[in-house]
Amino acid sequence: MPSWSSSRPSAELSPLAPEERRIPAELGLLALLALAVLAWFGGFPSLGVSAPLAAVAVLGAFACAWWALRPLPRPVPGAETLAVLALALAYRLPALLHPWGWVNTDGAYGAFVALGLLAGARPAPVFTIGANYQGTLKGHLAALFSLVSGAEDLSRMLVLASLVLDLLFIVATMALARRIGGRAAALAAGLYLALGPKFLTVFSLNSVGQYVDVLALGGLALALLPPLLQDEPSPRDRLRALAVGLLLGAAFWQQPVATCYAIAAFAALALRRGPGARPRWGWTIAGLLVGALPVVVWNLRHGWASGEVMGPDSAGLRAQAEALPYLVRRTLDTSLPVLAGVSPGHPWLGVAGGAIRILAGLLVPAALVAFLALRGRGIVTSVRAGRPAPALLPPLLLAACLGLVWATAAGAVYARPRYLLPVMAATAIHIGVVWSHLWSRARAAAAIVLAALLALNVTGMWSRLRDGGPTSDYYRSVLRSLETKGVRTAYADFSLAAPLTMFTRERILLSSRLGPTPAYEPEDMTARVAREGPDAYVLRPDDDPDRFAAVLKDLGVGYRVDLDPVPVFYDFSRRVRVEEVHGFRGETPSHPAPEEE
Repeated sequence: MPSWSSSRPSAELSPLAPEERRIPAELGLLALLALAVLAWFGGFPSLGVSAPLAAVAVLGAFACAWWALRPLPRPVPGAETLAVLALALAYRLPALLHPWGWVNTDGAYGAFVALGLLAGARPAPVFTIGANYQGTLKGHLAALFSLVSGAEDLSRMLVLASLVLDLLFIVATMALARRIGGRAAALAAGLYLALGPKFLTVFSLNSVGQYVDVLALGGLALALLPPLLQDEPSPRDRLRALAVGLLLGAAFWQQPVATCYAIAAFAALALRRGPGARPRWGWTIAGLLVGALPVVVWNLRHGWASGEVMGPDSAGLRAQAEALPYLVRRTLDTSLPVLAGVSPGHPWLGVAGGAIRILAGLLVPAALVAFLALRGRGIVTSVRAGRPAPALLPPLLLAACLGLVWATAAGAVYARPRYLLPVMAATAIHIGVVWSHLWSRARAAAAIVLAALLALNVTGMWSRLRDGGPTSDYYRSVLRSLETKGVRTAYADFSLAAPLTMFTRERILLSSRLGPTPAYEPEDMTARVAREGPDAYVLRPDDDPDRFAAVLKDLGVGYRVDLDPVPVFYDFSRRVRVEEVHGFRGETPSHPAPEEE
């Protein structure tokens, strides 16, 4: 396990159980986790017993892990780790206080997963609706937190789930940075993530996509990996390799971008020579298969539909090769500055926009070059010796992420830096190690550099931290308007339908079929609104209510309307089907699937 100690780069695990007891426990752990996945996500052997069977299997897996680890290790967090975590928690507190301002629209998909789980949906959903490549870990965590605490606000539970994963990501990054560069490197890397760039911090909290899940699970896998690369063969290698594989597989279940973590981990393992290599590979692969088993279970039942996302044809590959120069240029010109904290609207852009964007775009490559200048010779030496240094992992992750995105991104994905978020995990470690070296030679300069980086991040993020309250107030005002009118079902655009349905836990059910935003929604939700309503049509603030009123007049329908805070048409003289009002904005009444996350 990674060390949380501040006094040494790696803590030794406590002595394990005797060999004859450890191997059956490890095999039992693997088998019971596989059984739990099959029961929970596959309904094995039948829906009536699958949930209790999954619970028993998980308890058995915990017992096997406890037996294999006896006596249990007791890692002690270092002072710098505790300080960074406290700072990160305080910085993210506005999201917990005003969750409606953070988890809304696309973030609501996780809440729909949680609602289904709390209502007893079995087998449990593997993917979020309409996205057969985005796992449901946060939805499961939100349901668990709601069940344990009795909390009704699923948006807050999703923020809490994201926050837990974000803190795990920071701890894992600090653990690997500490192993490479010591306590100072861990502190700088942790501070850079605790007060992180706006793009990284927002996507770690808003439940859009499963990026923080990947960063946490993949980061923990890399933090556990170094002893498998450098230490002498040990019985503890099996359990460590199994944990690495499980984490990598679970990360892949959340989002295919996690493939870059698997590439980095297995590339490093391939460079390890000497005795014990085969068992390490075998246990890591076994763990990977079990961790990714939910994906396999779902695809066996759905004709390997995920291949539509992850399996491009030869024509697509040719087009990808032709687009590579554009992708590289787009990454350098647009994605890297945004990832480094200079998102549109950053206050510093108004002072020295061009220079700030250039400097921000240079942060990732400059940190990599400086890191390799410090550690490159040691990395090469360790690889030649067949014992790759932990310092190899961050550059490998960065290269794997860039290569993966450049090889697979298409269409609108060109403009989506979110797929490159693992680059910032590697960059945080690069910054930490380089800063540690600078701190040991010129403390004043090191302090100025780190303060400038953190100031860039905080000033860019500050307005977003303040926006949560007003955004929450806006949604509350819309909700009050619907409640006072007795609305229980309605049609609206996705920007209103998803969050309001989530906030009320489907007490007020809004279908997004009014558009125009393309969106997925559960079939039972669509059917219920069509069957029981609609009681109202809720327009966006920028929609023209006169156009909608004209459509109703042409249909001969009487109605009432309230324009504050958004236009709400209700109390109709007869039921108005959504098909009758499509096109009131002048658009073609179509509902294409949303672009890939």
